[in-house]
Amino acid sequence: MGRTLKAIILLIAVFGTSIVYAADGDNVKLSVGRSTVLDTGKPIARVSLTSADIADALVTSTNEILINGKAPGTISMFVWDRAGAIRRYEVVVQRDLARLSEQLTQLFPGESIAAQSNGKSIVLSGTVTAKEVIERAVNVAAGYVEKKEDVVPLLQIQAGAANQVLLRVRFAEVSRSAMTELGAGLFTSPTGIKNVLGRSTTQQFPAPGFDELKWTKENGDFGSNVTSAEGKFTFGDFLNLFLFSQKYDLGAMIKALQTKGLFQSLAEPNLVAESGKEASFLAGGEIPIPIAQPGASGVATVTVQFKEFGIRLNFTPVVSGNRVHLKVRPEVSALDFSNAVTLGGFRIPALSTRRTETEIELENGQTFAIAGLMNNTMNSTLQKIPGIGDIPILGLLFKSKAAQKNQTELVVMITPEILPNGSNGVTPNLPKMMEPFMPPIPAKKAVDMPPTPFRGGRSENHDAAAAAVPMPAVTPSAPAMRAEAPVAHPAETPTSTPSATTTPAASPDNKAAEAPKAPRSEAAAKAELKAMTEQNKRQAKAAEAQKRIDDKAAAEKAKRDAVAAKRQAEIDKAANEVAAKRAAEQAKKQAEIDKRQSKSIDEAQARLKAAEAAYQAEVAKKSSKQ
Repeated sequence: MGRTLKAIILLIAVFGTSIVYAADGDNVKLSVGRSTVLDTGKPIARVSLTSADIADALVTSTNEILINGKAPGTISMFVWDRAGAIRRYEVVVQRDLARLSEQLTQLFPGESIAAQSNGKSIVLSGTVTAKEVIERAVNVAAGYVEKKEDVVPLLQIQAGAANQVLLRVRFAEVSRSAMTELGAGLFTSPTGIKNVLGRSTTQQFPAPGFDELKWTKENGDFGSNVTSAEGKFTFGDFLNLFLFSQKYDLGAMIKALQTKGLFQSLAEPNLVAESGKEASFLAGGEIPIPIAQPGASGVATVTVQFKEFGIRLNFTPVVSGNRVHLKVRPEVSALDFSNAVTLGGFRIPALSTRRTETEIELENGQTFAIAGLMNNTMNSTLQKIPGIGDIPILGLLFKSKAAQKNQTELVVMITPEILPNGSNGVTPNLPKMMEPFMPPIPAKKAVDMPPTPFRGGRSENHDAAAAAVPMPAVTPSAPAMRAEAPVAHPAETPTSTPSATTTPAASPDNKAAEAPKAPRSEAAAKAELKAMTEQNKRQAKAAEAQKRIDDKAAAEKAKRDAVAAKRQAEIDKAANEVAAKRAAEQAKKQAEIDKRQSKSIDEAQARLKAAEAAYQAEVAKKSSKQ
């Protein structure tokens, strides 16, 4: 025993600065914001923590330490006793999820949701019945962390078909425009008024010009009289009213225009999306935009980036029972070349955009509208000649004014519909449209067909009437009466003997047909023949009247054709006279031109001969002197 004690004292003397470790202590677990007391069992000399942000420690007595949890995490705590031994503790600080688990159970009955701590994060695990339950559970757990991103959802949806939403969207754009233009311009003819040309314009609207002006004077003196003048008008537009007096060589052009327009554009996209998933729609295009980027050698390179424009719709539906929580973002954009930018030879148009974004909750099949996206523009321009344009009434001839007003309104109507499981969607068939050839005639506007023209003094109506009239039947003893001859002339009226008998024609409506046919008298047969004779006379008169009408119409047509031919002959004669006159004038002008050219050539030749003679004389003179 004494030897052992001596050995220990020797070791302490030699290795006095060495550390002696004791066994590790147990893990210390506590919640954020909570405290606990740790009894080490030995007198404490010193305490050290790896991170004071997670937890801190305070020695309250010889053997006890007070530990306070600050933030979730795990750190190490070292405790030295007075004998020099060191003991290590693992301090685990967790969030108090008991309250969160209780709230999840109360708020989501029937759902299996468990909350666990993972360092600074909260992990939600289990199974739920719908996607919207996951988002709501995450929002509840976000109240127990600093950031919503610290919640990790590992929830799974129970097996089953998810709800789908059909979104019917209507884009309606109405554009109204109104424009008013008023201006006037005065001008003279190309020959002028007393050899004076003039024109007044504000340059806002195109005005007439003069071209190929030519004139000649008596001599070259200033103010000498003009002997001839000619020229042509140059018109870019006659505007609305054009007046010109050839007598006074004075004309005027007036611009007076008022325009009103209405434009309506409609797009009807239909989209189907799963509950909780985003869907988008774009009806438009992409415009290329050049972008200059600096290169490695200092030389900029141009790349092209495409920008989308048109009618766009982004929406995210979430089904909750018979209601749909909808997040929509409609947008309508168009190219605006009035605010275009020219860069490096490229003309890049601007984009005029109207968009809105909202979140609403609707019943199945309920419609809501987004309106009020209006755009009003007003542009007014006034140009006048200073001084004279300010004169009352008369100044209107020397000023012009243009005003334009545009108004555009956009309306978006959205209708969500929850599609039941097993639904075929909107329709399995492609859209078809019947091309109508001719619309049917309404019954109220239908009329009977007109009768056919007369043929040989008889008509089809007469044939039908003759067929409906019962013809007398004769016996062989009366051969003069022929039932098959519907036309009987008075001179050929047959006479029958008292022994002749007649029978009426059979008819389906005649109830007496079932009884024995009674013989008809000779007087009845004569009356029928007389009626037929009168009918033939009326038909003949009608045919003659129609012939007279046709002959009169043919005569009038021939008369009109003769008058038209006479007028055309007069027009052709006048055109030929004008052409001949123009040809004569052209020949006269060409003769004058040829005469002037011949005279100029003769004068030039005379001057050349005179110069040549002078030169020869000068040469001869020099030769005689030598």
